Amino acid sequence: MARRRGSGAVRDRQHRDVAPPVAAATVDERGLASRLRRVNLDLLPILYELLHTRSVTRTARSFGMTQPAVSRALRQLRAAFEDELLVSLGRNVHLTERAEALIGPLQRALGEIDLLLRPLNPFDPATEAAHIVITTADYVSLLLAPILAQICTAEAPLAVFEFVNAPMRTAEDLARVDFLIAPRAFGETFGKRVGSMPLWQDDIVCIAAAENTALPDRVTPEDYQQARHVGFQPNPRTPPSVYALLQPTSSFETGRFCTVPDFLVLGAIVERADCLALVPRKVAQELALSRALRMLEIAYSPTQIFIDAYWSLTANAKRGHVWFRNILARAAMRLG
Repeated sequence: MARRRGSGAVRDRQHRDVAPPVAAATVDERGLASRLRRVNLDLLPILYELLHTRSVTRTARSFGMTQPAVSRALRQLRAAFEDELLVSLGRNVHLTERAEALIGPLQRALGEIDLLLRPLNPFDPATEAAHIVITTADYVSLLLAPILAQICTAEAPLAVFEFVNAPMRTAEDLARVDFLIAPRAFGETFGKRVGSMPLWQDDIVCIAAAENTALPDRVTPEDYQQARHVGFQPNPRTPPSVYALLQPTSSFETGRFCTVPDFLVLGAIVERADCLALVPRKVAQELALSRALRMLEIAYSPTQIFIDAYWSLTANAKRGHVWFRNILARAAMRLG
């Protein structure tokens, strides 16, 4: 009996001497979920760049975005963090105390997210094939295809990219191709459940035959309406509301005597028929290389258009899709 009591005492003492297991660090899942709902995680890379550049302009340039878009992102971030983050004092911009404290954790968090999302077996453009279908207007093909061909010849010899002009009205249409490249006002009609990436900014100008010297270098909507003019019409069934999204100056293209589905045909018509047409500036510059044309400014606002790339979220799983987005961004940067 004594031995049993003694052995029991030893066992009790051993149990008392062994430290209880240390509980693993836990996350307040409910609190985290609530905080995540307050912030768009897509804005965190923009925040990181803003904290380093302290400049909306330089951040916009880094991401290929417009300054208004970065300003909107900053307003959302200020609301999410309940802090000004960046404060202007005279000509200088200073970080708030909260912003200073965010730099280190934000850098680590973005690094961890990158590791989390990076594929275990990334696409290798040097050895793998990829077939990318892009639907867009003909002039976008003219601008991008030579640059993409140059890049892929050097880096992705097995890549095939196909430009088409397929009608796009619904998310289901978008899912049938890899990318849509179109004016932002049109792309936004697909809603928020699609991927998007800004490519470049352009504006609408008027083209006239080089021999037409009667028109001033800057024309008004009235001047344009009084002259014979030809226009771009992707599809005769395109509703006026949709065409307005594609062409911000469509409101005064009311008397077109000819419409064509291709921008590049407009140059030949304008040159030979001594009429006018409204086209993106980059189109006018390309047409002027091979046609005797004048480029006229328009006394009208707005004339700006923002060209973006859009894709169905289902395309994210396609091998090579993420790689090609980077190629698109590089090609757009070369366009300036």
